[in-house]
Amino acid sequence: MSIRRGRLPSPPSDYNVRWANQLVNQLEQNIATTNLAASSDPYTVTNVTSDRTMNADSTTTAELADVLGTLITDLKERGIIG
Repeated sequence: MSIRRGRLPSPPSDYNVRWANQLVNQLEQNIATTNLAASSDPYTVTNVTSDRTMNADSTTTAELADVLGTLITDLKERGIIG
């Protein structure tokens, strides 16, 4: 199941129990999926120099490692990965 990003759908004009239950179920599934991703075996990154710029035509292994380390650190800080 993929996590949908963005705005939640607008509710129907009249209260609809079925719609509300489906919405709650979808939100609970999204939370469970997010929590699973955040609590998996944690990535550990050391000796990373924060780097968010990479020249794809001319780069070094060290620069690639720093960009990847920065990405992993950012994802961990947002709770997307453990």
